[in-house]
Amino acid sequence: MNIEKRKAFILNVIYIALILGLGYIIIKYTLPLLMPFIIGLIIAVLSRRIIDFIEKKTRIKRSIVSIIVLILFYGILVLIISMIGARVFTFLKDVFGQLPDLYRYSIEPALVKITDNLIEQFPDIKPYLEEFALNISDTLFTYVKNASTTVISTITGLAGKLPSLLIKLIFTIVSSFFFTIDYYKISDFVLRQFKGERREMVLKLKDNGVGTIAKFIKAYSAIISITFLELSIGFWILGIPNPFLFGAMIAFIDILPILGTGAVLLPWSVIALVLGNTKIGIGMFILYIIITAVRQTIEPKIVGQQIGLHPIITLILMYVGAQLMGVLGLLLLPVIATIIKTLNDEGTIHLFT
Repeated sequence: MNIEKRKAFILNVIYIALILGLGYIIIKYTLPLLMPFIIGLIIAVLSRRIIDFIEKKTRIKRSIVSIIVLILFYGILVLIISMIGARVFTFLKDVFGQLPDLYRYSIEPALVKITDNLIEQFPDIKPYLEEFALNISDTLFTYVKNASTTVISTITGLAGKLPSLLIKLIFTIVSSFFFTIDYYKISDFVLRQFKGERREMVLKLKDNGVGTIAKFIKAYSAIISITFLELSIGFWILGIPNPFLFGAMIAFIDILPILGTGAVLLPWSVIALVLGNTKIGIGMFILYIIITAVRQTIEPKIVGQQIGLHPIITLILMYVGAQLMGVLGLLLLPVIATIIKTLNDEGTIHLFT
């Protein structure tokens, strides 16, 4: 009997491993290829209720209502992107484009002045100070040059990707129209492929998936709002111009696991200290520590509370997902785990007790 149980356990482990491996391959390689259609389907799902409401109240055909709603949606989206996007790109390009000149005419002279003052006070360690200053100067120059080159090449490189982006955009828009107009026809066709319990499971999977994604959006909206308030208040205290604008920009950057606030606040702190602005330099560093500590504390709790997972499980899933699939995995793995847990709690599947 024990041998049979062990065999069953090993077979279950192999089965789960195969399913996980297949899911990873699909998410990693297939999902990006179908992303325009996935986005189109998401737009159709999000706009379904408002289209149903307008159709019911006005008695106008669903196809006409869908076209009008989507045209208004894309029109507003284009307006927002054209108003904000161009300014942000121009701002970033100008700022990072000026970094080499900022280093050459401000940071480097400040380093030389600091070194000369130290040499006057401690002449015995002149060789060590000169070598240290040279190393610091080379490191900062390399960092500034690389940062400037990387950001500018990324921004300008978008122009080379415009044909590819345009094709994806066209497929996204066209698919969103088809999905929205024939939403119920498509959903009914999919459901007809399943019978009985499987059909119920598909319906629950859809409802749980949509609900979980909505909870994730709510959770990260709260995190962005908290980070925005921290940044805005910190910038206001430090006397930074346009504190709310800078707070909003960096708050969105903070969502990205690779960058975060440190990509902005730490270089800002170093440059300010080198230029002799001790208040800004120390203030930015303290602000970074506070935001990082708060973010690491609240993120697992807020996300965990919204999706029903323990904070440590949420943290592990977010880390593993980010390591495997980047930003997509950071969000997707907890979503999948939540859906599985909900289906298990409801008795639709039986993986654990």
